[in-house]
Amino acid sequence: MKKITTRMAQSLLRAGIAMAVGVPMIASAATLPQLDGVWQCTSEETNNATQKSWVLYDFSEQGIVKSQEWIQYLNEREIQLEYSLFVNYQFTQKGDDYMLKPIKMAREVVSDPLDIDPFNAEQMRDLNGYRIFFKPSLTASDEAQFEMWYHITPNHHFTMDCEQKPTKFAGVSFK
Repeated sequence: MKKITTRMAQSLLRAGIAMAVGVPMIASAATLPQLDGVWQCTSEETNNATQKSWVLYDFSEQGIVKSQEWIQYLNEREIQLEYSLFVNYQFTQKGDDYMLKPIKMAREVVSDPLDIDPFNAEQMRDLNGYRIFFKPSLTASDEAQFEMWYHITPNHHFTMDCEQKPTKFAGVSFK
């Protein structure tokens, strides 16, 4: 039986995140007009000799964020796992913070030579139950940093360096 590493589990969790207390307000592009459109994000934490990844976030005026995350895990330059994760989130505002709640999810495993099966039923359930909280900070008209954290690890924040892209992201068709 193959075990998923802590780093792999954290990346899987990055796709989804926190049971919020109270009633969140649905956010829209009008709430954050600077974020309307597509943002490609990377993190120094997840781009190194053993892991490479990026995420596209497409913020819409309807309070929906479509995302695509690509992740590749390497061991001595050999691919151990590679996949894309497609998630539609409900984008809500909770006080000064913003929250992404997964509402639809699909995945595409590109390579899994160790038969890790990163999307078994238990892990998909866990991904759908999580929330991502974040605080965006614009650093230029087309650059931002998203300070993010999961509801299960509210004190562990990570930063995504993001660049706005000129075209819309088509997302994925969910069945």
